[in-house]
Amino acid sequence: MSFSFFVLTAAPPVIGVLLGYLCGGRLSGFRTVRIRALWLVWLAAAVQFTQYFAPGVRHFVEDTAGIPMLAPVFAIVFVWLGVNLWHWPTAIRLAGVAIVLGAAMNALVIGLNGRMPYDPATSVAVGNAPDREGPKNAPADSGTRLAALGDVIPVPVVRKVASPGDVLISGGIIALVVLVMRRGRPAEEQPDEKPLTRGGAQ
Repeated sequence: MSFSFFVLTAAPPVIGVLLGYLCGGRLSGFRTVRIRALWLVWLAAAVQFTQYFAPGVRHFVEDTAGIPMLAPVFAIVFVWLGVNLWHWPTAIRLAGVAIVLGAAMNALVIGLNGRMPYDPATSVAVGNAPDREGPKNAPADSGTRLAALGDVIPVPVVRKVASPGDVLISGGIIALVVLVMRRGRPAEEQPDEKPLTRGGAQ
């Protein structure tokens, strides 16, 4: 499992839940925001899972359609966000826009290069080989397009390299979870007594 898969699926929601509780939020906040077409999220996760654990399917799709396997994942996520975005409160909508922008940045650089390019020097800085290739990644070179949108941000803790799009996606997911959880905060207690009027209690 790659760092990108971990970032997009596991860490941000968990961090968001922890921060949501620290901010006084509750998971019940998710009941206040209608989430449409949730099956699209599961479909995107299934396609992503297939990319990693069913290489035969991945090669068939990429060879037949001529597009990276990540393309349908991003397309499904875009559709799901498009269905939901305009029905959410403004703050939550902005978090969704950050996710869309990050995914679009990743999709653009992958679409232009076939795979996500990574900076060899940054890869060496976190303890990895400068020329390792995989189904999703390849080292950037002079022919790489929009290399700055590739994996150029070192993450030494896990010895991986992330892209600016990954950062936006992760930050957007964390913000979205926190904002939704805060909508589940208990209502503040109202004082039982009415304030006195200028002429005294009535």
